[in-house]
Amino acid sequence: MKKILTLSILMLAVTLSSCASGDGSNPTAGETTARTTQAETTAPAETTARAETTVAPAETTAVQTETTAAPAETAPISLDSNASLKDARERIFESMRQEAMLDETRSAELDGLSMTFGEATMNYTLATIGEEGEDGYPVYIALHGGGGTTKDVNDDQWRQMQTYYRFSVKSGIYIAPRGVRDTWDTHFNPESYPLYERLLENLSIYYNIDTNRVYLLGYSAGGDGVYQISPRLADRFAAVNMSAGHPNGVNLANLYNTPISLQCGEKDSSYDRNLETAKYDSVLTDLSVLYGRNGQPEGYEHRVFLHLGKGHAVKDNDVRRTEQTVLTDLAGWLENGQSETENTNTNAVDFVSAYTRNPLPERIVWDLSVRAEQSDTETFYWLRAPKDVTEGVVVASYDPETNTVHIEQNTANGPVYAMVNDEMLDIFQDINVTTADGQTRAVTVTPTVDYIQKTIEERWDKNMIFVGEFELPACGGSEQ
Repeated sequence: MKKILTLSILMLAVTLSSCASGDGSNPTAGETTARTTQAETTAPAETTARAETTVAPAETTAVQTETTAAPAETAPISLDSNASLKDARERIFESMRQEAMLDETRSAELDGLSMTFGEATMNYTLATIGEEGEDGYPVYIALHGGGGTTKDVNDDQWRQMQTYYRFSVKSGIYIAPRGVRDTWDTHFNPESYPLYERLLENLSIYYNIDTNRVYLLGYSAGGDGVYQISPRLADRFAAVNMSAGHPNGVNLANLYNTPISLQCGEKDSSYDRNLETAKYDSVLTDLSVLYGRNGQPEGYEHRVFLHLGKGHAVKDNDVRRTEQTVLTDLAGWLENGQSETENTNTNAVDFVSAYTRNPLPERIVWDLSVRAEQSDTETFYWLRAPKDVTEGVVVASYDPETNTVHIEQNTANGPVYAMVNDEMLDIFQDINVTTADGQTRAVTVTPTVDYIQKTIEERWDKNMIFVGEFELPACGGSEQ
């Protein structure tokens, strides 16, 4: 789906540096139809009355026509200092963005609020709410219930989700995608992932969005989607909320830097949703211990709200922020059905909105077995691996003070690369590469316009543009 652009930026004069080169399991067949049909025909709380206020997709054309492609930049681009690299990244991005805006396919996708990948089409609605922030509009992607049921039921659930969380959003672009098929995995069919990526690309090109404030929320089958999408696209989101869904055994190791909220009714026992939600509190805590440092838990920020006495409908969208009663001792509840309770605000939009993504986190955990199969994206934060690298775990960090990249673990079944830029390290000094099992070496990186363009084309994220890369050494050790 990614179009290779013929860019006027390639004609710019370039001054190069003199630096030397240097899983989730599916339910059984007998479970699929029953689970999704029963679960999703129960609408989320408070949605029916709101459905008639469905947002019409009216904003897209206006936003596009307000922005006219500017003439190509003609001044020379310099890549000979860290300061010049920042200017180069910004100018190249803007030049490429202006040209991409002339792409008739992308423009038609926004005008029609519909995208196609292979045999799958994703329709969606879009509403712009309030005033944009200093860095642009935050983006809220809300996934509807439904799943393995009829088209009419899924369409009705989609219609309800077009307003379900919207009234809690004070400022942002609110998007409700329609699941690509009427299947239990409606939001995470294989084709879904490149479509989410294409959606975010188009928003970045045509709208002034804050790519560090993109949020994912979902209810019921949408909650199933959040469980599956978030670890595969973890570096796209600042935070996510899963409500009334089922994890289907998903591996959440990639959420080291992505906060997640899990919500479910205490009595939502179909397919053990309540039990699974409570168990995943421990799953995330155990991951924080497994990938912690110096004996201390680290990462995997999460909260779990098991709503007292509630079934499949819980209030995760109360615009009045009325406090709900939730259980506080999930381990005790799992063991003997007993728990203390507390009253608290469970509004999902409030939870996710409190977070801003760090696009260049100083430490990353990447389980390569959890990748989106049909996506062309090779990158995860500042790491890159070819798409056929689908086994192993990489735990890596960088230290700006010592100009070091440290590999705690790299058991990938193929090459993995560290992508770098001037916001992370001093590109014009040797970069020290160390491993937990005692290897050490120095590498140099020569920035190039071609590499900058490549990283822009892959993600269209102005906050994640890199100037060069080097390959990581294998390392079987892991520091705990």
